[in-house]
Amino acid sequence: MNEAIATSVDAGLSAVATALLTAATPVETPVEEEPPPEDEERVSSQALLILVTLLIAALLTSYYLQRWRIRTVHETVLSIFAGMAVGLVLRFSTGSYIKRIVTFDHTVFFNMLLPPIILNCGFNLQRTSVARNATAVLTFAFVGTVISAVVIGLIVQAYSLTGIENIGFSLLDSLLMGTILSATDPVTILAVFEQLRVDPKLFSIIFGETVFNDAVAIVLFATLSSLRAAGREFTLSAVPGMALSFIGVFGASLGLGVALGVGLALLCKHLQLYNYPSIEAALALLVPYQAYLLSNSLELSGIVSLLFCAATMRQYAYRSLSIRSQRTTRYLFHLLSGLAENFVFIYLGISLFTSTETVFRPVFVVYVTVATCISRYAAIFPLSRLLNAIFKYRHPSAPSSAQPVTHEEQTMLFWAGLRGAVAVALASEVSGSSGALLRTTVLCVVVLSVAIFGGTTPQVVHLLGIRTGVPQPDSSDDDSDSDDRRAIIDLSTGPQRRVSVDDTPPPLSRFSSPWSEPNESWISRIKTSFNSLDRSLIYDIDKHYIQPMLTRKKRSSSAAGGNQPYRRRRRHSRRSSSVGDSMEEGDQADEYHVHAGSSLEATARATNATWNSYSPSEDDPNWESDLGTPKRRSEHPLLGSR
Repeated sequence: MNEAIATSVDAGLSAVATALLTAATPVETPVEEEPPPEDEERVSSQALLILVTLLIAALLTSYYLQRWRIRTVHETVLSIFAGMAVGLVLRFSTGSYIKRIVTFDHTVFFNMLLPPIILNCGFNLQRTSVARNATAVLTFAFVGTVISAVVIGLIVQAYSLTGIENIGFSLLDSLLMGTILSATDPVTILAVFEQLRVDPKLFSIIFGETVFNDAVAIVLFATLSSLRAAGREFTLSAVPGMALSFIGVFGASLGLGVALGVGLALLCKHLQLYNYPSIEAALALLVPYQAYLLSNSLELSGIVSLLFCAATMRQYAYRSLSIRSQRTTRYLFHLLSGLAENFVFIYLGISLFTSTETVFRPVFVVYVTVATCISRYAAIFPLSRLLNAIFKYRHPSAPSSAQPVTHEEQTMLFWAGLRGAVAVALASEVSGSSGALLRTTVLCVVVLSVAIFGGTTPQVVHLLGIRTGVPQPDSSDDDSDSDDRRAIIDLSTGPQRRVSVDDTPPPLSRFSSPWSEPNESWISRIKTSFNSLDRSLIYDIDKHYIQPMLTRKKRSSSAAGGNQPYRRRRRHSRRSSSVGDSMEEGDQADEYHVHAGSSLEATARATNATWNSYSPSEDDPNWESDLGTPKRRSEHPLLGSR
């Protein structure tokens, strides 16, 4: 009886969807002949004009949403719906050639659109915040991705065994679909977080998890795809071989990316590329892309190589770049990533209606959407409880607010489990009898997840009471992120903000813990000492040995005009650029402006000491305890009344 009701409901929904998608089974339509060569350029220009027009409309929409401070909806959600509307019009109004151009192509995505996004993620990887939450980030990225893939695969296989809608998936096909849908892509949520300026801890956990999650999902997909291409079925005996293959591919890809990043750092150190900023910036853009292509050509993971090459370049090669190249690379990577992200959402919306091979099962789409939510819950909440329990065992006296992942952060992590273009691109590589159904289902799940979870993110942030308006100390969009401006003092963030001359925070004490107690056991003290020693040792090795080998030594303050007054050097920098002096003179003037010499460094250290000793009481009328900043700049404890 229940099966009959489900069959009738499915038949009714399929009849409604027939007008929009190619229903139940793919119908072979006669392929329209390609236009003659003299008309091919014109038709291609028309297709690209549609995409560029939608991209411009998305950017203007983003401008007005930010100008009017509209937080209820994000431009990525509007982009995907605009693409769906245009795709619906194209489906019934144009020929197959132009639809084939605007339809999602996984080769275009992997070779042109994904590299700028991953490059910007790796380059702007917030080293300090991610390092402080490395345990949670790596746990969710590796263990959580495997749990999500297995849970989705088992749920899909259970649905296939019931015989409803005649899915006919094997266990390997179900696990392959679970691996595809385990790749999260919370671009919308991270963009909303940047606008709301949420807690840096939560931002770093979600940011780091999604970056490593995509890499893990792609490597798992490649491992299962090789098993499927060999015609073998998934068995428990194949798990050790898959694990070894995964470790080998991931490790080789990581080593390749780091090696090319180190090579670029050595080039920037030993060659005088700072005299040619255009060449310097071009190499910073092309070398990570070379790592991506080389890794893919060797059947490794290009996304892993690109990610770690960009992170290595940011840590070492970036310090040897000239000031102009640092600014150029920072803003160029951010610009390319933003354009690629908006274009991807438009691309997905159009492809929902312009795809030629579609097998639409509405009940199965809803079922898989629910399965992704269940898998996300299984990957977040149990692992969070485990991390909190381990932290509580190691630090019994720590307050609940100091846990690695609080309950509000767990809920936000669950809500950030969007599926995006990476899942659609992986599904496009699946062939066979189940390929069309898998591709259509994944595309529909991605659209639903972006619309539901991405569109309600601001409301969820407000309901959970997550802190907003918090300064992001590791944001690379700020000019103070430059390694050459570490000594600039920021008096606008209040005395609780500790400004250090070095952009890396000081290491923890080698034999102390922030939650240690005088009467704790000697075993706990030894564990704490070794953990702090490891972190301090890595910090010391990187700062005193690796960085001097891979980075160019900056000019001394006296050689760079350190005896000149600061304002005079700044005017000289502007005057040099205004009269059109050579590149070398402009770079030297910029270094005059940045390297303020030992006097500014001493001022920064003195200011840090003053701020650390300043502890205002709650009765102070000039102090707001919730924001941690003085009410009026004129009454700043260091500036005094004006």
